[in-house]
Amino acid sequence: MINGDIFQMSSHSVSNIVQRGGTILKSARSKEFMTTEGRAKAFEQLKKFDIEGLVAIGGNGTFTGATLFFDEYGIPTVGAPGTIDNDLYGTDYTIGFDTAVNTALEAIDKIRDTADSHDRIFFIEVMGRDSGYIAIQSGIAGGAEMVMVPEVLTPISEVVETLKSGWSRQKSSSIVVIAEGEEAGIATEIAEKIRLQVDSNMDMRVTTLGHIQRGAFQPPTTAFWPAAWGLARWKDS
Repeated sequence: MINGDIFQMSSHSVSNIVQRGGTILKSARSKEFMTTEGRAKAFEQLKKFDIEGLVAIGGNGTFTGATLFFDEYGIPTVGAPGTIDNDLYGTDYTIGFDTAVNTALEAIDKIRDTADSHDRIFFIEVMGRDSGYIAIQSGIAGGAEMVMVPEVLTPISEVVETLKSGWSRQKSSSIVVIAEGEEAGIATEIAEKIRLQVDSNMDMRVTTLGHIQRGAFQPPTTAFWPAAWGLARWKDS
């Protein structure tokens, strides 16, 4: 809006993007739009192109800017909640949250196999600096022993007791899911604190999923399965 990089789109403009995540607009947070002067430039561009309303897709930052813009210039704006953190009031699930949870869960399922085969404790850090929704849902679905979120302070001693309880039942591996904004620290710091309170020979690993959760979720295509089945038959023969 500030630079006037605006053009009318047709159905052809959005062809072949249905399988892609993110935005083809490549838009991002604008420091200039955070200033009064920047918003004034944006308003002039909208008038130049006879644009009378906006659809703002984003999270807290996007909606804060949209609210300021409306207060200053009265531009009617519809907010579409797009944030993987799922921390916006007024909607059960935000755009992107389901993708992030499924991506995290897929990783947890794979890590659990390694944890089980090597008798390890894995601390898996997921996104959610101020919100533990991804951690809670992926942790429950992935069968984690503990989930640590920024909304509630979980004492390290409580995590240790839970892990020890599992060991007393002959449980040889464990998964702990940690939201990146957890008050006790990031996953590496938490793992080290726990290591100091338990057997130092216990094999502990940390996995930080990071921005992989922000990518598009691509389930296997049906075209893959016949090829895989044929390969399995060839191996058997």
